Amino acid sequence: MRHRNAQRKLNVWSSYRKMLLRNLGTSLVLNGKIVTTEARAKELRRQIDWIMTRAKDQTLEAKRDVYAFFTSKEAAKRCIDEAPKKFGDKTGGYTRQFKLGERRGDCAKLVLVKLDYE
Repeated sequence: MRHRNAQRKLNVWSSYRKMLLRNLGTSLVLNGKIVTTEARAKELRRQIDWIMTRAKDQTLEAKRDVYAFFTSKEAAKRCIDEAPKKFGDKTGGYTRQFKLGERRGDCAKLVLVKLDYE
């Protein structure tokens, strides 16, 4: 049973999982879209929702959280500058996921993840 197990393990150790999600988030903010597996995309959605909500807050503590999450300063700066303008009064749902099919080698389900700038 998975009672009280909130996050996906992604079949890797914890430090690798944390860095993987930070790198995926950085690439998503810098490029606007990425292609990844469905399980990684679902876990990334949780992280991006939290970090975008923090970026919209515009307090010093929130900015420090954003800079601590991303692996590059330009991604953090872009997030802090653009999040209040582009997402305004949205409280979540900052990403959209589009299913692409299966990867050829291992049949993993691939997903296109985009930042939702509506």
